[in-house]
Amino acid sequence: MDLILIVGPQAVGKMTVGQALEKKIDARLLFNHETIDLFARFLGYTRDTFRLSEVVRYDLFKAFTEQPESNVTHGIIFTVVAGFDADSDWDILRSWSSLFLDAGGNVFFIELEADLDVRLKRNKSELRLSMKPSKRDVDFSEAELLQSMEKHRLNSFDGEVEAKFPEVSYLKLNTTELSAEVTAGKINDWLLERGYNKTTRPE
Repeated sequence: MDLILIVGPQAVGKMTVGQALEKKIDARLLFNHETIDLFARFLGYTRDTFRLSEVVRYDLFKAFTEQPESNVTHGIIFTVVAGFDADSDWDILRSWSSLFLDAGGNVFFIELEADLDVRLKRNKSELRLSMKPSKRDVDFSEAELLQSMEKHRLNSFDGEVEAKFPEVSYLKLNTTELSAEVTAGKINDWLLERGYNKTTRPE
């Protein structure tokens, strides 16, 4: 069982790339807002919503690594925004990774980046708005995107991930001029080079 983390700032294309990658390999996608919006339907976007979302993610990963024989897929593709300047975010990434590594699985850490003007355009895409209710107030979503850049560093420095997570496989891609399908193809080729040869789901 493997974890494929797709990390990067808002509207860089993580979910769309994850959807395209899911069609190529034996792994299923869980994108960041799926767990957040589950609780936000009832609680709004409160502290409890984010706390419960973190609990559910961790428990899912834990169960997935503890009972691989009953899993219906080989891997989990998970997309998330991380503040690379925040120790707490590094700790969360480490806790998820440790679950898989300690159970004998692999972690593939894929970081996406893109120019701001492209991200602002993608922030308004029909697919993004249909899949993420909290982004449908485009003015608010755009302001949040810009504010998050001021508050946190949303892409890593060169060599930073490799230094902190030497036990994971790491890839960084600039998607400014790449479609989701092309990006997913590059990731798929990279995964195959590193032994991720689960290309079909079990019946």
